[in-house]
Amino acid sequence: MSVEVVHTAFQRFVEALNRAREPHALRAAVIDDIQIDRHAPTARSALREVGAAPVAESFAGIAEVERWLARTPPAVRFGLTGAAWPDGDAWGIEYTIDAGEFHNGGIWRARLAADGRIAFLSHHPFALRDEPDAPPTHGGSPHTHDR
Repeated sequence: MSVEVVHTAFQRFVEALNRAREPHALRAAVIDDIQIDRHAPTARSALREVGAAPVAESFAGIAEVERWLARTPPAVRFGLTGAAWPDGDAWGIEYTIDAGEFHNGGIWRARLAADGRIAFLSHHPFALRDEPDAPPTHGGSPHTHDR
């Protein structure tokens, strides 16, 4: 399968996530018997290792995946970062997630069906930083931007 076909499959999945309440978008991205494993958040440096994080949730079939997506607040936006890469019998790609001031990402590993839709996806979010950034100091003294 070409990198272009794989990237298109991941892009359709992003569109399904960003239109989580539109079932036709999900059906265009995944097969009916889709299997998604959502892993526990993991440090970016460990994510290239298969099995680096335990599975937190599994979703089997399009109905379970639709229920999972329905939990996503409408303000959440997903995107892709960079090109897909071969990963054994699967493909990987880095994704982004944004919701207001929240920004994170992770890695998806997927196997595609013959028709180019995703048959299996392993969802690996990056761990959030343990310590917050240093407080802003512009203007000479540390402060917060809380209202």
